[in-house]
Amino acid sequence: MRRVYQVICHIIAACVVIQAAAIAWATFTIAQSVNQGSGVPEDADIVGFVVHSIVGQLVVPLLAIALLVIALIGRAGIKWSAWLLLAVFVQLVLGYASFELPGLGLLHGINAFVVLGLAETAARLIGTRAARDVSPERASAT
Repeated sequence: MRRVYQVICHIIAACVVIQAAAIAWATFTIAQSVNQGSGVPEDADIVGFVVHSIVGQLVVPLLAIALLVIALIGRAGIKWSAWLLLAVFVQLVLGYASFELPGLGLLHGINAFVVLGLAETAARLIGTRAARDVSPERASAT
């Protein structure tokens, strides 16, 4: 279970990186369009925004919930997975609220680093704890 926990943590962290890349892509797509004088139509399906939305609104929250379930089943890493789920929830709230209060977008960007940091810290700590749980005596007995 610890290995599954680690893998999900790393996938969540990778999703944060994907989201950063996707939102940058979308932003530069808009900047290019504006610089060329064409503007951006309201119904423009900019791929970067779509990727950012799908990963942020569906994939990451589902992975964070799955991580907590795995932590509860495996009885390990519960605290870290709960903090991570809370940070993901805050990220969702900040993302939606930023459309009305654009200044909150700054916190949305900063909190993305919190999600990434929590995911990687949880993965590292569950891994070191797993290594400590296998004592030399138990390892030689198997």
